[in-house]
Amino acid sequence: MTGLQVEIRQRQPVFLDVRLQCRQGELLALVGPSGSGKTSLLRCIAGLHHPSGRILYDDEVWLDSERGLAWPPQRRRVGFVFQDYALFPHLSVLENLTLGCRLPKSQAVEKAHQWLERVHLTGLENRLPATLSGGQKQRVALARALMRDPAVILLDEPFSAVD
Repeated sequence: MTGLQVEIRQRQPVFLDVRLQCRQGELLALVGPSGSGKTSLLRCIAGLHHPSGRILYDDEVWLDSERGLAWPPQRRRVGFVFQDYALFPHLSVLENLTLGCRLPKSQAVEKAHQWLERVHLTGLENRLPATLSGGQKQRVALARALMRDPAVILLDEPFSAVD
């Protein structure tokens, strides 16, 4: 199967016993009450937490606890939009998008401008996150996640600040 395969278990800090598959091009929504582990699962897929089990994308093994294998987040092809957006408050919108981009600076800036246009934020490149609305912050976070050309995009509470 091509796509994402997850089979993980953990008891702490949040109990998780998850088995799921999401094929390329599919959309999968996790629904449940507060505290049920939705964010924890996303953090596991992104590589921010290492539970017991396996996480695969196509032929890449991102996590296999039995073999002691856990790819770091920067090696996984994941874009993550956090619930609180996790924008760096001291960096401009443009700097938030290009930070960590592996392209040469001029190419990263060009790509960032393309994403800002796509999320309808052209003209806000030099603004700091504190001066943006919640919906604008969310679109900056989405553009930043998409800058990585991810194979998997994870959205935590994606409709919380839609404007």
